[in-house]
Amino acid sequence: MHIAIVAPSPVPFCIGGAEKLWWGLQEEINQNTSHQAELIKLPSPEQNFSELIDSYQQFSELDLRHFDLVISGKYPAWMVKHPNHVCYMLHRLRGLYDAYHLTGLPERFTTNHPTLSRLQKRIQQGKRGDLPEIFLQLKQLESSGKLPEEAAHFPGAFVRELIHYFDGIALDPKAIKKYTAISHNVANRKNYFPRGSAIDVIYPPSSLRRFEQGSSDYFFTISRLDSAKRIRLLVEAMRFVKSKVQLKIAGTGPDEKRLKELAGDDDRIEFLGFVNDEDVIGLYANAIAVPYLPYDEDYGLVVIEAMMSGKPVLTTIDAGGPNEFVINGETGFSVLPEPAALAERIDYFYQHRTEAKQMGLTGRKLVETITWENTVTRLLSEPPLKTMSNGMSKSRQKITIAVTFSVFPPRGGGQSRVFHLYKHLAKYFDIEFVSVTGFDQVPFAGEIAEHVYEIRIPKSAEHQQKEQEIEKETRVPITDIVMPDLIHLTPEYLEALKTSIASSDFVIACHPYLYPAIRSITDKPIWYEAQDVEVDLKAKILPDNAVSRKLLESIKKVELECCNASQLIMTCSQNDANLLNQIYGIDLNKMIEVPNGVDTEAIAYISQEKRRSMKEKLGISNNFTAFFLGSWHDPNLKAVETILNLAPSLPDINFLIVGSVGWAFQDKKRPENVGFLGEVEEETKAIVLEIADVALNPVTFGSGTNLKMLEYFAAGIPVISTPTGIRGLGVEHGKHCIVAEVDQFASAIAQVRSESSTIQLTRIEAARTRVQQQYDWRVIADNFMAASATFR
Repeated sequence: MHIAIVAPSPVPFCIGGAEKLWWGLQEEINQNTSHQAELIKLPSPEQNFSELIDSYQQFSELDLRHFDLVISGKYPAWMVKHPNHVCYMLHRLRGLYDAYHLTGLPERFTTNHPTLSRLQKRIQQGKRGDLPEIFLQLKQLESSGKLPEEAAHFPGAFVRELIHYFDGIALDPKAIKKYTAISHNVANRKNYFPRGSAIDVIYPPSSLRRFEQGSSDYFFTISRLDSAKRIRLLVEAMRFVKSKVQLKIAGTGPDEKRLKELAGDDDRIEFLGFVNDEDVIGLYANAIAVPYLPYDEDYGLVVIEAMMSGKPVLTTIDAGGPNEFVINGETGFSVLPEPAALAERIDYFYQHRTEAKQMGLTGRKLVETITWENTVTRLLSEPPLKTMSNGMSKSRQKITIAVTFSVFPPRGGGQSRVFHLYKHLAKYFDIEFVSVTGFDQVPFAGEIAEHVYEIRIPKSAEHQQKEQEIEKETRVPITDIVMPDLIHLTPEYLEALKTSIASSDFVIACHPYLYPAIRSITDKPIWYEAQDVEVDLKAKILPDNAVSRKLLESIKKVELECCNASQLIMTCSQNDANLLNQIYGIDLNKMIEVPNGVDTEAIAYISQEKRRSMKEKLGISNNFTAFFLGSWHDPNLKAVETILNLAPSLPDINFLIVGSVGWAFQDKKRPENVGFLGEVEEETKAIVLEIADVALNPVTFGSGTNLKMLEYFAAGIPVISTPTGIRGLGVEHGKHCIVAEVDQFASAIAQVRSESSTIQLTRIEAARTRVQQQYDWRVIADNFMAASATFR
């Protein structure tokens, strides 16, 4: 297929994100597909009325019939007429669309001029066939000097009317085969796409050839130095920064002189001017974080480049596109566009560089699928068949999942389960999470895996306040429990859920707490993902007081209603299914076991030889390390207390605790042979898995299955667990691991230390084989599809 990528060439010429996008598309198509592409650019000045109209006319008259496909993404290039035309929109002429209101100019153009009045009537009819006559009349008015000054004003109401007419013709559904956009921010802008259009959001990658991770020495940003990028705001923020840390600013532009004057004699701020790509790679690599503060940016390649370099991003809540990737406290921070607020986070990054590194690695996971290969594949694929809430393809069925916590990035067990389960079900369905997040977070809407989207809505201030008032009585988190009573206080969530469900075939209640919200919106089939038996789990967590007893009654009511209303119920284990049947009398025939799982391809198996070699390399061959992994969750908190009580009796063993569960103990005294790493990046966790001699799971309560057990097994580590820890896994004492009560853990550890490597290897291989055959997410997803066939 011969493909024409059609674009305007700016006058005066400059290289920006658009140019890099066109070059990248052309290279990927020509080098890595069976197609051939040519980039066709026409000079397109737009400094005044006459230049802009001429630019639109030249593209409208461009004949590209000798190409099989045309791709355009900016005005006025999309004026080209072609039977196979794909729009990959960067933006419209923003000064005449979403930014026009900032001019204070009138919305409509009124005139008594007879020729202009006739032109307006033809424009309002919106016919492409009128274009030649309209262009001719406009030229005659200009050349004769009869075009009124108020009509020629740019920007102005008349030129706005003209451009909306031209764009309407160019982007009419009859003219465009497929609509795509570089971001949700672009896709959601008013009047950018015809009403009811299916818009596929395809994030373009950076043109940088590679990315590196280095040290954390300074803050770095790169941008055109003009008002829209708000470098001035960043320079002003440095006045409030207490840390003696350098800010490096790369780029050139009209504001350069004024910005340098504003920076004055602050020797922490360095203007680098133009920087080539090779140097940019290094500057990203050694940054602590990357501030990027534009106003309502279309997309923001700087964010992608920063995250690909493993760096967190600091942006503002009005930055637009960057907020599709910047998740507060996860991949960076999004704050008010105020110097003091920015300075506070700059100081925070500087003082918490380990946490900043973790945020950067989380960001890298978020954007790692944004590649030229994926971009071109999706751009050249067939168009979606039906409008979706976020532009997803309706050639497949869609599932909306209502969830009381954010899904990406997956940290805790619940997050990991829903992310990986539905990531693999996305082989069969389009998946859209509608999640609730904290009051201090920013909204998010974006693709978190292929065919998997998340719409994240922060709780309202009133919602948060009411929740905190109840939490004072329970003294344990109750975010999910009170959701049935408080979700109406966050109407934005209900609206987002309603929009998502409108284009879905099924709705899943992840936990029962959002079931009332789902049922108030739709009568579509509901599936219930029962990660636990909630009334049983919460009874073991809540204190025994009047408020808790009232909450338990509400839990029992909503769990029963959700079970009864659901077409099918997904349980983590057969034990949970039996308990739901015992408590509520729910028919077992509508329950499908969907156990917790792991991605066995992503967890490296450590052979005994490799473990010994790694320990020798680190000089710890004579050290015996017992490892525990857990998130901040009540069963894990109790398990850590067990380890703290056990450790003093085993002073020659190093106990290493990894995960957010450790934060609960950071201010408490602990034995010298117990270490806490907190949340760590995957690379660090992989090293811990390589040096650990035994993995522990001393949990004593909870429901469902333990994800940590599956990770232990997949990594090839000998495991000691309580009977509660192996629930639902079908593993056997001696065959797959050692099973012991907590008061027997000391003798169980001694057994592991003394037994032969042959005995250990037999047990390790049996455990890993069981995980691969029964608990790999790919297997679980396929098994669910087979079991649920009669329900779909």
